[in-house]
Amino acid sequence: GAAAAALWLTFQVLPPTPDGLGQVLAAGRRAALDWSRLIDASNVIDLYQRPELDIVCYFPATSPRSLAAIDEASARMLADGMADPADPVFLSTLRVPASEFGRRHPDVAADRDGARILRSVLMKPETESYVPRLHKRIQHLAAADASGASGASGRLHDHGGSGSYRAADPP
Repeated sequence: GAAAAALWLTFQVLPPTPDGLGQVLAAGRRAALDWSRLIDASNVIDLYQRPELDIVCYFPATSPRSLAAIDEASARMLADGMADPADPVFLSTLRVPASEFGRRHPDVAADRDGARILRSVLMKPETESYVPRLHKRIQHLAAADASGASGASGRLHDHGGSGSYRAADPP
């Protein structure tokens, strides 16, 4: 009952038309596609797979390139992002089985049965204009993790992306 009532109320405020809810959903989809292009150009984060809707899944580019290193670095980025009092960023993780990860990224060593990766849902229309800042913030977390600033044991893996991020850039 509650879910049906919530959907009914949503459709009263944002009717399921291109000018209603469609406009909101389209902005999230554009934001996800824009961010996936920025991630493709990054040296410090990798896209897990192309977004189908407004959800972007990504992981830190680690060295060694292994599920264990990715899992640990993702957990640190999640914790460090939320703990930053000056500029918090709230991410979520998704556990991916080794078999699924290997299908998409065969260059990553399957040294455990799976890994946590990072996941962000870009569901608010205003997120579209926030993507460049969010991307810089996530890159900053990944670069700090790779440099050992949060006690990381792994190091950044430069996989030849063409990103222009420098550690000196502000988040």
